[in-house]
Amino acid sequence: MARTHHQSLACLSVALTPKKTLLIGAGKIAAQKARAMDKVGFAYEVMAQEICDAFFADKPVVVMPFDPLHVKGFEVVIDATGNPEVAKELVALKQAHGFLLNVVDVPPLCDFYFSALCVRGALQVAVSSTGASPSLAQEVRDKVERLLPRTLDPLLERLKHARSVENAPPQTLRAIAKSGVGKVFLIGCGPGSVDNLTVGALRAFGLLDVALIDALVSPEIEALLPLACKKVDVSKQKGFHTKTQEEINAMLVAYAKEGLCVGRLKGGDPFIFGRLHEEKAVLAEEGIAYEVINGVSSALAACNAAGVVPTLRRVSTGMTIVSAHLRESRFNDDWVEILNKPAHTVVVLMAQSFASQIKASLLRAGISPVLPALFVSNIDREGECVIAGCVEDLDKMSALAPRPAVLILGESVGDAYRMTDDPLRSFAHSRFAILGKPPRVLGQHSS
Repeated sequence: MARTHHQSLACLSVALTPKKTLLIGAGKIAAQKARAMDKVGFAYEVMAQEICDAFFADKPVVVMPFDPLHVKGFEVVIDATGNPEVAKELVALKQAHGFLLNVVDVPPLCDFYFSALCVRGALQVAVSSTGASPSLAQEVRDKVERLLPRTLDPLLERLKHARSVENAPPQTLRAIAKSGVGKVFLIGCGPGSVDNLTVGALRAFGLLDVALIDALVSPEIEALLPLACKKVDVSKQKGFHTKTQEEINAMLVAYAKEGLCVGRLKGGDPFIFGRLHEEKAVLAEEGIAYEVINGVSSALAACNAAGVVPTLRRVSTGMTIVSAHLRESRFNDDWVEILNKPAHTVVVLMAQSFASQIKASLLRAGISPVLPALFVSNIDREGECVIAGCVEDLDKMSALAPRPAVLILGESVGDAYRMTDDPLRSFAHSRFAILGKPPRVLGQHSS
C-alpha cells in the first residue's frame, strides 16, 4: 500500500513471502487477525499483557507488557492492542528496525492492510477497503465466495499446463479461464408469491448475469432480478414449449462457459418434477459448478391455500405427491391405487388436463366416487381460488378451475371443509363450490 503526494491511497497486490511476524495483543481483534494469518499459513508470534480471547488458549503467547526491545528482528508487526501509546512507540521504532507495521483500525499508521480473503486452492481473491470498512470488504468477499466454484485447482492445473507446456496464446488461456469460472444456480421460486422465496434464492438473484425463467415464475419474482440480468423465457406449458429441455440444457452450458453466473428459475421446488436430474447431469458432465436452492413446493402451498392438513392425525397418516403428466404429454395413473390405502392424502401435480382420465382410473380402482377432492388454482397469486367437489366431479371441477391448478384427493380434504359430523355427505352436497377461503369448521378432529 503506497501513499502518493496527494495522500490518496492505491492498492498494489504483492506476493508476500512468509516474514517473521509479531502480533501484539491477545483480545478479540487480535484473534481476528490471527485467524486471517492461519488461513493462509502465515506463521507469527504473539505478545500480550494478558490473554483475553479463548482463541489463544492453546497457542504460545509471551505474556508481558509491551517492550520496545521485543520488536527487534521482526519483519512485520501487527498492533492489535488498541492502545494509542503502543502505536506511537511502534511508529517511532519502525524506521530503525525496518519492519512493516499494521495498526488495526488506524489506516493512516498502516504500511499494509489485511484483506478479506476468498481462497480457492492456489487462487486467492483479496478484497480491501483500504482500512475504511472491513465489514464491507467481508460482505464483498462473501459474495465472491458464493459466485465462484468451490474448487478451482483442476482449472489452475489445466491453465498452468497450457501456459507452460503448450505455450497457448493469451486468448486461448482467457477462454479456458472464462469457461471454468461460470456457475449455475438451479433455483426453486415457489408457487408465485415473493413471500415464499427463500433467503438463499434472494442472495443468488443478486449474483445473476443471466436468468432462464419458467412460465410458473411470477412477474413479481422476476422483478427482483438485477436490472443488468439478461432474462430468457424458457416457458414449458402443455402443448407449447418456448424451449425444449435439450435446448435449455445447452443454454445453461453455453452461458456458464462464457464465465457467467446463470440462474435457472423454476416454479415450486426443483426436486419435485422439475427436471432437476437432467440439468444436474449435463452440468456435471461438462464440469460446470452448480448449486441447487430449494423452493416451496406447490404441492404444500396448495394445501396451505385450501386449509388442508395432509397428515392430520386419525384422518390422514401420510401424503404422496405425484404427477399425472409424463414426457410427450402422456397420462400417468400408476399412483391411483395409493388411495385404496386407509387414511392417505394424494396431491396430484399437472392434473388439470387429465381430469377425465383421472376420474375414470380412480373409479376403476374402486375409489369412492364421493371421496373429497379439490382443485386449487393460482396458488399465492391474484385470483387464487379453490374448487371443491368429489372424485365423480373431477372433469366438471377441472373446467371451472383457472390454470394453473393443483389437485388434492383424500379424507383430509373433506375434514378441512366439514360442515357436519358426516364430512363425506356434506362435501358431496356442496360440490362445485368456488371458495376463496375454507369455510369455518364447526367440529374438529384432534391433531
